[in-house]
Amino acid sequence: MADTASPFGTYALKKRDAQLLRWAQGMPVSWLGRRAALVLRKAVLSGRHQIVDAVVEDIKFRLYMTDNVSERKYLFLPQFFDRFERDLLKERLGFGSVFVDIGANAGIYTLTAAYHTGDKGRVLSIEPNPVVLERLRFNLALNNFTDRVAVEASCVGDAEGLVELTLDDTNLGGSSLVAARSTRKIPVACATLLTILARHNIEKIDALKIDIEGAEDKALIPFLKNAPPYLLPKIMILENSPSQWQQDLPAALTEAGYNLLKTTRMNMVWEKA
Repeated sequence: MADTASPFGTYALKKRDAQLLRWAQGMPVSWLGRRAALVLRKAVLSGRHQIVDAVVEDIKFRLYMTDNVSERKYLFLPQFFDRFERDLLKERLGFGSVFVDIGANAGIYTLTAAYHTGDKGRVLSIEPNPVVLERLRFNLALNNFTDRVAVEASCVGDAEGLVELTLDDTNLGGSSLVAARSTRKIPVACATLLTILARHNIEKIDALKIDIEGAEDKALIPFLKNAPPYLLPKIMILENSPSQWQQDLPAALTEAGYNLLKTTRMNMVWEKA
């Protein structure tokens, strides 16, 4: 489900709900603040809103409430959404930096990076799921970021060709190459990260984020082994999914010269020494 025809503002919240949203977004970063924001979110949604048009952190979004956890969470709790990770990107990504987003979903990291790298920066946004890919492209167009963000409609893996993506219809961000969360699968193109970077003429990466539901080792270990040193990202943010990895990704990162900067609730953040 994606409405890419209606103008921005079609799904804007009315006065009462807009105020509740502002209160939720303004809650302090604490256990009590999170609980209060969730109560406010429930009061706003309550079956009334499936789509919301809003400006979050100075960026326009059309966000979907019923089938994607990250979109719902980001709208009402941006102050809790990967706070350390996104603050680090805002600090490290300057005007003209290069950012790669693997598993871009509806574009929260991609648009944050595009906003902070400016029109001289480069963002490569990689997303294979056609439903959220459509949402990503719409959000880019809303902000006039289409020219500064290249979109790659494929998976990143350890081989080239077609693979089956298992869809999670209750949480589109949970669609995966390795986790069997449903029986619904679609064929998608897959390529190695080195192949995709060459396709887009990327020769340096200031920061990279990867969230591909347990397939991070398949995407990164061949890259770490084969990439020239100048192409290794200075910062890597990766979903913390060791139970699903078939290879020792932290060991590969350490061998490639990375130090673990921080482990957050959802991710591991690595920095090149």
